[in-house]
Amino acid sequence: MALAPSAKPFLTGGLRDTSGDSGLQKFIPEIWGMAVKDYYEKNLVFGKLATDLSSMVAGGGDIIRLPQHSELTAEDLYGTNDANGLRSSGLTFNTQVTTAEGQYTLAIDQSHYAAVSITDIANSQSSYDVMNIYAEKLGYALAKKMDYYLSTKIFRALTYNDGSNSAADGDFAGQVIDLVGGGDYNIDKTGVSNVVKAIHENDSNLEDWTMVLAPVTYASLFKSADFARYDGLGQAGDNNLMISGYAGKLAGIPVVVSNNFVYVVSGESALTQGQAPVFNATDGESSEGDHLAGYLIHKDCINVAWSAGMKSRVQSDYDLASLSTRFVADSVFGCTFIGNTGTNKRLFALMDQ
Repeated sequence: MALAPSAKPFLTGGLRDTSGDSGLQKFIPEIWGMAVKDYYEKNLVFGKLATDLSSMVAGGGDIIRLPQHSELTAEDLYGTNDANGLRSSGLTFNTQVTTAEGQYTLAIDQSHYAAVSITDIANSQSSYDVMNIYAEKLGYALAKKMDYYLSTKIFRALTYNDGSNSAADGDFAGQVIDLVGGGDYNIDKTGVSNVVKAIHENDSNLEDWTMVLAPVTYASLFKSADFARYDGLGQAGDNNLMISGYAGKLAGIPVVVSNNFVYVVSGESALTQGQAPVFNATDGESSEGDHLAGYLIHKDCINVAWSAGMKSRVQSDYDLASLSTRFVADSVFGCTFIGNTGTNKRLFALMDQ
């Protein structure tokens, strides 16, 4: 719009905005915020497997405490001890009211941001493609940062004596399943059988778990006649990998692929990221020599929460010195894992035999 002769030197719209009294409606942070959130959630892998507890801190707070509970057991009632067929000592009650149970603590202590400065605001406003490109970049940056954090927590919870773990056992160390062959990343029928067996021994359902596989592990399916043959034949109409591209299920277990595996290279101490990960699953090993094929994650294991209004918040200002508009997308969240190494296993490492 053009300036009226009597107007103060202030533009209410962009250079290509033809309305007379509108604001920067094509470029306001709310529009960017929704776009960033869309790409943020789309790019999450581990984050999509998490239970969102953000509603619990919607009114404020930075710590969520979740009660643990002991498993209850049933006992015989009739036909036991006394002449009437009843328990001679009467009923026994678990005194959970007075016996302290454990708790899980979810601390909202992670903060990430991605920022970009865009010059020539008129061109940015007039082209949705430009907005879309940068919204995707901001959202992807936040999503990848969060997935990296979750991947690191999973690795440290399952591994033993890795360089970044100060030679300490993780919370779920020892929970491993042999999925691939010894010294490689190739899935075979024995490995799939091991996964199914571990799930049922844990008294849980196949559909409650998700396999997150490294790319090299998932690609091995196409080298095996036991699995790849379905690409041409199909299992249910067009619902097969070659046609749909959907990772689908393996033995009834949903499968997803991620290239965001974090691990420690053998003989080193720093975390790294790659598509053929390794880790240390055996007590006493001094190096990370086991092949990490992926993870088996229960739907209740990962719990996350974002601070109110800060799942993917976007803010902006105009920098007169550089004649540019600066955008910052940030996210504040926390995470905790639920499960144990006893009767409530919720997380496994998938490794070589």
